[in-house]
Amino acid sequence: MIKKISHLYIFIPAILLVAMAGNSCNFLKEISTLGKCEFRMATLEDPEIAGIDVSQVRSFTDLSFVDMGTVSASILTGDLPLSFTLNVEVRNPNPAMAALNGLEYIAFIDAVEIASGLLDRRIEIPAGGGVETIPLRLQTDLIDLLKKDSRQALVNFGLNLADAGKRPTRVSIKVKPTILVGAMEINYPGYFTVKHDFSSGGEE
Repeated sequence: MIKKISHLYIFIPAILLVAMAGNSCNFLKEISTLGKCEFRMATLEDPEIAGIDVSQVRSFTDLSFVDMGTVSASILTGDLPLSFTLNVEVRNPNPAMAALNGLEYIAFIDAVEIASGLLDRRIEIPAGGGVETIPLRLQTDLIDLLKKDSRQALVNFGLNLADAGKRPTRVSIKVKPTILVGAMEINYPGYFTVKHDFSSGGEE
């Protein structure tokens, strides 16, 4: 009986090692597949300050009298919300489908951090050069961000975030995808900065 028990103690760790090795292979395969995926910032759409569409507004003085009143009323309440949608595209050059189970992000305007968060949903990118768009609705409070600035400076900071083709000009973003391996979620090792042209992720 003692021999059988000792054999059992040896056998169970052996099984666990095999299982861990198999899971490790899956993990390395997922990391390799995801690591070859290419990310880029595609477009910036629907910028709003205090609920006002500012996609065509170049400076504070371009606001209408009514919009200036709306901005002033918002500032008096103690906040001046800025929001916009940043569309991040992912291209998968691999022969197999790649999948993200979530995406952590940190967004910046002119190197000033404005927002961070987690997109908590599965995103599948088709194989063979398939592209998937990930829309991120980003929000910040300009008063919290630039507490000592004038009303005009606050508004101007949130303007001219994209060019005529809606390509982001002043916005940058770092992302960290989450990979699903079996029933286990594993974070990509480190944030990487998304460029304007397709490029693969790399740890920073």
